[in-house]
Amino acid sequence: MTRPSAVPHPVVPREWLFAVIGYLVVAVVMTWPFTSYDAFGSAVYGGDHRLIIWTLAWDNHAVLTGHSLFDSNLFFPAADSLRYNEHLFGVSLFTLPWAAAGASPVLAHNIVWWLALPLNGLASFAWLRRHVASGVAAFVGSLAFICSFYVMLHVHAHLHLVWLWPLPLSLLLLERWFDAPSWTRLVGWAVVVLVGVLTSWYIAVMMALVNGLMLLTLIRWPLDLARQDARRPDRAARRVGMLAVAGAAVALSVYPFARHYVGLHSAPGEAAAFSATLASYLVPPENTIIGRWWMGRFTPMPGSIWGEQTLFAGWIALAFGVVGTFSLIRDHAVPRRAWIFPLLAVCGFLLSLGPEPPLLGGSAFAPFAWLSSLPGFQGMRAPARFAAVTTLGLAGLAALGMSAVSRRFGRGGALLLLVAPLMLAEWFVVGFPAGKPVPASVPEIYLTPQVQSARSLVSIPDYTGTPAWVRGADYLYYSMSHWRPIVNGFGRTQPDTHGQVLELVRAFPASAADLSALGLQYVVVHADRLPEHGVALLEAAKASPRCRLAAQRGHDYLFEIVGN
Repeated sequence: MTRPSAVPHPVVPREWLFAVIGYLVVAVVMTWPFTSYDAFGSAVYGGDHRLIIWTLAWDNHAVLTGHSLFDSNLFFPAADSLRYNEHLFGVSLFTLPWAAAGASPVLAHNIVWWLALPLNGLASFAWLRRHVASGVAAFVGSLAFICSFYVMLHVHAHLHLVWLWPLPLSLLLLERWFDAPSWTRLVGWAVVVLVGVLTSWYIAVMMALVNGLMLLTLIRWPLDLARQDARRPDRAARRVGMLAVAGAAVALSVYPFARHYVGLHSAPGEAAAFSATLASYLVPPENTIIGRWWMGRFTPMPGSIWGEQTLFAGWIALAFGVVGTFSLIRDHAVPRRAWIFPLLAVCGFLLSLGPEPPLLGGSAFAPFAWLSSLPGFQGMRAPARFAAVTTLGLAGLAALGMSAVSRRFGRGGALLLLVAPLMLAEWFVVGFPAGKPVPASVPEIYLTPQVQSARSLVSIPDYTGTPAWVRGADYLYYSMSHWRPIVNGFGRTQPDTHGQVLELVRAFPASAADLSALGLQYVVVHADRLPEHGVALLEAAKASPRCRLAAQRGHDYLFEIVGN
């Protein structure tokens, strides 16, 4: 018996209603450990959470004021300073309407952040439903993509790494275009791809990977009509030409952003340290119910919730994925295009193992090592993030398995709805070390007229390279109140000369003349963050002829660097 090339199951309106309600409930449940609903517009975590909020706010600020995007206010006096972090412009487009309406950066971020899970769910459901006969199976299977521990690992701080809906939506749109080519469908696909590419460099590479695999799958198993088109050179050439035009348009749109990152490299050993292992996917993390049960009986754990390597795929999802694999191999009712699911799962898994995986015998057979050797890919420092592609493939296999079980037991839909909370329980975070986010106010010193009109400033102490490095993001958060250039920075890397500038900052006030030569105007001293409340530093600054106390608010002092 010949298998069908595809079974494009339509999503009926009641399924959409069920899916929307279901994903909203899932979002409430799974984000509960990380959400302070009583302070939704002001609650933030420290560290990377503040970095992401600042980045999106800076993008919005640049768009609304006409400022050059990459000349951000960090790392003064370095130019092109946004290049030392990801620009996240694709996500910022969704915070822009809120910013334009006057919402605070925290509120704009939190709204878009909360919507990530429902959007991921709806996009993956729409794509999976095309290949799976059961709407319930597509919904429950999609949970392996939208709620796996990869998402739970990043959801509290890394919006750009859980803003994943462009991946499945682009696959859906590419498939629809391939089966019935039109410029309207192709433009829709190109726009979604562009949004994904501009979201994050990691998502950009994933977009290229998943769409490339999908295109190969479509070419291998076209619908009957598409197969007839392929036999006509003129129609095949038209498809190729249309896709080339769309690809060129995306590339030209991305180039103004991508060119700023040429020459950046990850630090030695970073990629290996942030690589996955087989245990990363199989062993439950410590901050889950079954993880705590596991800790009392087995060792070792694959990593804590703060690392990149804790990627638990879920035992239930994996079990259904195995069933789905057998169904794909043996069941002639399953469309052959469903082979895209194991392709995604395997390719994502192999890439996530990093540059020198023992499981593959070292770098010679490691796909990530091949990828990172290409020009422009040397800056990728966290291979484990390719788990997003793995879980997308697993979600498809799990949905196939659930559909097979549903057919086998007749009233399997009800059974699957009972399975869903068990799956979520495997990934639900308990005892999150940071607790819930709390409101963070901006110190009054940054609201003074002097700071609001400053040419440039630096805040002391700077935490770069210290055990308290995570507090460095505070200064980015404070800078959103004035957007003046600051020496302080935070993120994935820094300018080559930034270390020398920090040496001068840490020598203040003796280095006031050198700081003035750099163009620095003000120094903010947070005395309560310094040993012995910075008594010695404050006395020296007050006595220095190169410094003038311009303002004081509590334990915070603002010194202006004056001329000779």
